[in-house]
Amino acid sequence: MKPSRAPHRAPVLSPARRTLVAGLVASACCLSALAQTAAEPVRLGALVSMTGNPANGLTSLAGYKMAVNEINKSGGILGRQVDLFVGDDANDPTQAVTAVKRLISKDKIQVLVGPMVSQATLAIAPVLTEARIANISVSGSSAITPKVAPYHFSLFTSIEAVSEAMTDYIANVLKVKSAAIITDTGSQGKSAQENLQRMLAARGIKVTGTQQHEPHITDMTSQVLSLRRGNPEVLLQVSSTGDDTGSILKNLDEVGWKVKLVSNSAALNVPMVMRTGGPDAFSNGLTAGQLLKAYTYCPGDAVGQTEFGKFVTKLKAADSKNFAQLNQQVVSMAYDGVYIVKAAVEATQSFDGPVLAAWIEKNAQAIKGRINGPLSASPANHFLVGTDAIVFVTRPDKKREDGLPERSCL
Repeated sequence: MKPSRAPHRAPVLSPARRTLVAGLVASACCLSALAQTAAEPVRLGALVSMTGNPANGLTSLAGYKMAVNEINKSGGILGRQVDLFVGDDANDPTQAVTAVKRLISKDKIQVLVGPMVSQATLAIAPVLTEARIANISVSGSSAITPKVAPYHFSLFTSIEAVSEAMTDYIANVLKVKSAAIITDTGSQGKSAQENLQRMLAARGIKVTGTQQHEPHITDMTSQVLSLRRGNPEVLLQVSSTGDDTGSILKNLDEVGWKVKLVSNSAALNVPMVMRTGGPDAFSNGLTAGQLLKAYTYCPGDAVGQTEFGKFVTKLKAADSKNFAQLNQQVVSMAYDGVYIVKAAVEATQSFDGPVLAAWIEKNAQAIKGRINGPLSASPANHFLVGTDAIVFVTRPDKKREDGLPERSCL
């Protein structure tokens, strides 16, 4: 008869030892997961208008590719290379949703950069929110709030900030008493109509007329003639694209109306403006276009020494073939967007939308190496560039060799 053995009993661990063991197990699991994903590339999505508005698509994609190439050469994000997956929104909100769903389901993107057009950004917001994917765009509609798109941030100034800057400019610099407003029918344009009418009334500036137009139409003669009947001292124009501004400048010239035009897009989209408005679109000096201060210079500033000036030199070397067609300012915004993704992911070691959004809200002002000037964000505001960064230039087509036009410097 074999002797019976007492049942084996596991040693009883003290609470402190149990905590230590649990921690070691968790650490081992995390290390295993990190080891498993260390060699896997970061999957970055980019939503651009490769059809529908190919000039915008080419411009933003140039910035995304340039940043990704630099980041990969310097070690990637969290030591992992970055793969860029491109979706075409065709400048259409419905197509934008289809493209983003494909990027998420097929390409398994972890973060998204783009789009440019506000309608597309609003359309994809519910999809990105459900998937917990952070998004850095170049869209300006004030309808894109943290409530609507909690993980979205924009490197463009909000249309609220643009409207305030335009109102300040015509009141303090032009010193006018009346103005007319023309915008496109997109989300940003509708917001601008509301903002400008409210802000102008608060400053005692009479609104003599308002008009809207569909994006990308070439003949706005009827709108222009209607606004001229009110005899305003200045015409305020807001559009998502430079071709609309070019068409308005062309129509103003055709009807012989020499009115001052203050525009959100004239200086930001000079090549597009001149393609539709003609090579002399800015020659009469009546157009004042909005730009960020970082894109301009004061007389006496050294050539090529600003961050944007250095960037333009680098961009020309990186993409000499397409350089003349590129909107250099928008390229720099797209470029900066990828570096904001890198900063947030490396700081949090996470790709989770809520985690990245919370970090950017608290730390935007500390992100280094940006082209476009200081950032700021809060739980209530995800537009990273504010009113104090906006200036106006009257000859955006006249640039120094480093790509900067002159601003008025007092």
